[in-house]
Amino acid sequence: MSSGISRYIDSQVEIKKERMLSIRAWIIECFPEILESMDQKIPTYHLNENWIAFGAHKNSISIHICKSVPLTEIRKKFPSLIDSKFRFTIRDEDPIPWKEIQSSIRSVLKSKTKSLNGKGRIPIKRNSPSKKSALRQNTRSFKN
Repeated sequence: MSSGISRYIDSQVEIKKERMLSIRAWIIECFPEILESMDQKIPTYHLNENWIAFGAHKNSISIHICKSVPLTEIRKKFPSLIDSKFRFTIRDEDPIPWKEIQSSIRSVLKSKTKSLNGKGRIPIKRNSPSKKSALRQNTRSFKN
């Protein structure tokens, strides 16, 4: 766990800390290749172009996901948890619907998508050695 994520989670009250550590542990266990970072000042987990993030609020935690489709199942069973197209919020006093949350996270992170650079951006195409050589040769000819 990065020091930024560790500090963020450790700074929370006990209920939020426990919930965040549980979510993080489950994500890392199910997706060992996932990349952790502190994007937008909250713990964020990238797998290819897909991501999820979670953050603490005064009386709740929110889980943000990159796609709205997985929230359909949660919206049907727990309409009060969905407060945005890409986010669900769990109040501190409410139980966590683990099965539905895990299912939503799993469907987002296992989505069959083209691998990008981990940030949802268009991949940077690197020139192959042959292209670089041709470019250098063309540049040299202009200098002469």
